[in-house]
Amino acid sequence: MSRLLNNWMVWSTVIQLANASAATDDDGARVCFTSDDASFYLRHSEGRWIVDEVDDRGQRHDDTASFSSFELAEKYLIWNWASAARSAIRAPVLGRRLYAGGFSPEVQVHQLREGIYKLTSPFGDAVLMGVRATIFSHLMSRSAEEVERMVRQDLT
Repeated sequence: MSRLLNNWMVWSTVIQLANASAATDDDGARVCFTSDDASFYLRHSEGRWIVDEVDDRGQRHDDTASFSSFELAEKYLIWNWASAARSAIRAPVLGRRLYAGGFSPEVQVHQLREGIYKLTSPFGDAVLMGVRATIFSHLMSRSAEEVERMVRQDLT
């Protein structure tokens, strides 16, 4: 959990999110990553880790992503926060190459409905939307440490 909390504080600082903070409940089944500009809620429900998001207009979007393990949810959130921060500071975009390659051949892809995909791999499964699903299919087999190294490359 501490890796995820640390990444939120690092990337929210890089992107200059106002009043960024993080909190978890006593049993770790719900984690809140909040700021005045965007917020993310990670909750454990019925055996899945689910992400809810609040955008910069204060609109809540529930169930934007779902994962079979905390480790997959952790990699997803680290990648998304770092990608947003990298874009804000005009660092090289990392997801473009992964997206251009299409879905990873290591992952089974099932379209659940228009723009919503279930990705299944030996490392677990994820339910994601469109572009995020394509990119994340390439991250599922990587360790959290490797994802952290990827997002830090080419930063000055």
